[in-house]
Amino acid sequence: MSDLWQRVRGWRGSVPGGAVGLRLAVMAMIDAVGTGAFLAVSVPFITRSVGLSEGKLGLGLTLSAAIALATAIPIGILADRIGPKKVLVGVSLWRCACFVVYPFVQNLWQFLTVVCLLGLVDKAAAPMEQALVGQATEADDRVRVVAVLRALRNVGFTVGALLGGIGLLIDNRAGYAGILLLNAVSFAVLATLASRLPVLSAPAKSLRRRFSMSVLRDGSFLSFTGINAVLTMHMTLLSIGIPLWIVGHTEVSSAMIAPLVAVNTVLAVALQVRASRNTETIAGASRALVRAGLSLALCCLLLVAAPKLPVVLAVGVLLLAMIALTGGELFQSAGGWGGSYLLAKPGQEGVYLSVFWLGVAIQQIAAPVLVSVVVTTGTTGWVVLAALFAVCGFAAPVIGRWAQAQADSRPRPEPEPAAAT
Repeated sequence: MSDLWQRVRGWRGSVPGGAVGLRLAVMAMIDAVGTGAFLAVSVPFITRSVGLSEGKLGLGLTLSAAIALATAIPIGILADRIGPKKVLVGVSLWRCACFVVYPFVQNLWQFLTVVCLLGLVDKAAAPMEQALVGQATEADDRVRVVAVLRALRNVGFTVGALLGGIGLLIDNRAGYAGILLLNAVSFAVLATLASRLPVLSAPAKSLRRRFSMSVLRDGSFLSFTGINAVLTMHMTLLSIGIPLWIVGHTEVSSAMIAPLVAVNTVLAVALQVRASRNTETIAGASRALVRAGLSLALCCLLLVAAPKLPVVLAVGVLLLAMIALTGGELFQSAGGWGGSYLLAKPGQEGVYLSVFWLGVAIQQIAAPVLVSVVVTTGTTGWVVLAALFAVCGFAAPVIGRWAQAQADSRPRPEPEPAAAT
């Protein structure tokens, strides 16, 4: 027992943020395991057990995504009024309830109802978690804590996918229902842990705003959100662009796709914290985005070379392209997190971070079409995309200085009067 206690104390010391950082890490791991398990069985459950066509499945997911985009900013405004911790607890309990009902879906209308209810809060969890990290940890630890959380999420998604594989092996409604209920339990545990998470300090009353939409007039923040959204296209390149390019334009076997993705996962887990160093300032976050843009541009140019080479050399070039892609992913994540924290207006972190993550959500909708066009056009498409990544990266320091100048020109809020002893 004493050995177990020593291990726990050791973990707490090794995680940025101490005991709070460790609790946040546990929350991230639990969330990722449940979500990974759900993603593994979600499509087979709807198409096999419920019996819906792929078109109806797509309809439901599209409606859910549209609702999520519409509710992201209002939920962010609510978080600025009552705090991100309360909102995250509510969002987690809402998702828990939806996944308790999910296994009992029998037809299209029930499926649409459940996914639309999930869509109400689908884009709220990520900004609320980020805002909560900002309130629960010291400023110097924030980016490193989020880096640890992202690394653990990659591990959690893998573990969850393996658990989901059990449901796929059983391949009946009961097996799928068990995985869906496991996801519901993960959200219940997440809500419990979030409700008990200590917060360093709440925003001063003088900083609070009611239904403020000033973020939509903040040109520097919106510009930063835009370039970050473009750089997050590494996700679509990994899941769609590179596989399509390998299968349709090279002589490399499609069996190489899985090992290349594994390389990305391992490097992301191992190097995410290291990549987040020195991004606690606007200048540091901007430099990380420059590196992200150049890394992604290099990835695109390496992909152009792959079809012209013998198979063995092409595999080597694809491996280098995947390493460059992973570098872009790591630097984009670190720079995006650091910049979004620093550029959010005090007292409005909830709505600012919601808009920031909304940019990522819009990219996830638009990027598959854009990347498909790039793959179809071949060399020209990849070169243009490489130029876009490079331009966005080099724009980051300019936008950072613009945002810093705006922040310095804001009137400082009056401090709260001291409480009576």
